Amino acid sequence: MATNTPAEPKKPSSGNFLKNKDIVIISISDWEGPKRIRQFLSEELARQGNRVLFVESQYTLSKFLKKPSLSRVFRFLQGPRRHAENLSLLATFPFIPGGEFSPLISRTNWNIERTFLRSAMKRLGFHNPILWMFAYNAKPLIGKLGESLSLYFCNDAFSLLVDSRALQQRVAALEQDLLQKVDIVFTVSEKLSQEKSQFHTSVHTIHHGVDIKLFEHSSEVGAARPSDLPAKSPIIGYSGVIRYMLDLEMISFLAGKQPDWNFVLVGPVTESRADFYTQIEELKRRPNVYFLGSKRPEELPPYINAFDVGLLPYVQGEVSTYYAAPLKFYEYLAAGKPVVSTVGPLQYDQDVVLNCSTKEEVLAAIQEALSKDSPELAAKRKNIARDNSWERRVRQIDYILSQMPKQP
Repeated sequence: MATNTPAEPKKPSSGNFLKNKDIVIISISDWEGPKRIRQFLSEELARQGNRVLFVESQYTLSKFLKKPSLSRVFRFLQGPRRHAENLSLLATFPFIPGGEFSPLISRTNWNIERTFLRSAMKRLGFHNPILWMFAYNAKPLIGKLGESLSLYFCNDAFSLLVDSRALQQRVAALEQDLLQKVDIVFTVSEKLSQEKSQFHTSVHTIHHGVDIKLFEHSSEVGAARPSDLPAKSPIIGYSGVIRYMLDLEMISFLAGKQPDWNFVLVGPVTESRADFYTQIEELKRRPNVYFLGSKRPEELPPYINAFDVGLLPYVQGEVSTYYAAPLKFYEYLAAGKPVVSTVGPLQYDQDVVLNCSTKEEVLAAIQEALSKDSPELAAKRKNIARDNSWERRVRQIDYILSQMPKQP
């Protein structure tokens, strides 16, 4: 049965597990690019005094041949490279393609990676690390790095993110094998926790968080309004990765109904489906819709500060049920913005988030949010964001780990 996150102890020092630990993070993305939970947790773990090695995603030989990246080769040849105090990054070797289909290729790739990991750990002086895996297929590493603890952190419904039924089954099987081997499991939503609890007895929910200091600093210094934003208000904004879960039809409907509203989407387009790009091109022809592209994390607060309403316009379906409180939700709150959402979260009142089921409801909710917003409500939302900082998330994880039975 899934274990919900326990209430954080009144004295944060009561969690004493994540202190001066060596931690190897097995990521499913590179460090550069959209900043996700993997990067935020790695930074916070390092900030709290642990030594962290962030291992970038597997980079296959076929990807290299298709789009050669000399910078990636150079990063690999560097070995572990210092990114910040207590935080190093490691680029991986070009792997054999086909690991998602072939168990033999997958094991071979991880065995290759293990060799380079051991070398990097030796250079950094890592001993008995925590093996902290975001990669659902990293089971071959467990027990091979002298780790004191193996941890799987699931932040997505991975088997639903691929198209073919055969590949969905393969991804699900790889994840189940990992779940049955690790010491403890964390997920970002209650639904994910319920599902993973079929395969593990210790599953805990840790929601996304927010870099609250980044937003507070932006407000303190009075960061200038970005020049690529539309000049007039209101601005209905979305910040995040733009892919197929985003309801572009809804945005088109809203933009048509309210030509005086500006709809701003900040983030990279990561979708590969041609019909999705066709929708984007159609939206770009609307005079009140703006796609502003990817921004560095430190550039985001001025954009979100300029929003009048933060939008979570996901297509309602099987995949979107896992995204009740995505990372951008807490970023909207950190800027004090009202949120209109099609997926939740449900635990907050309408001063914080207006939940909707249809595009007509979304339209009405935006109108309501614009009409009733106030400095008092903005302060309320910012206080909620402070309670959901990455610092607090790591303390929650620390408390859970400190309650684990001692290993024999």
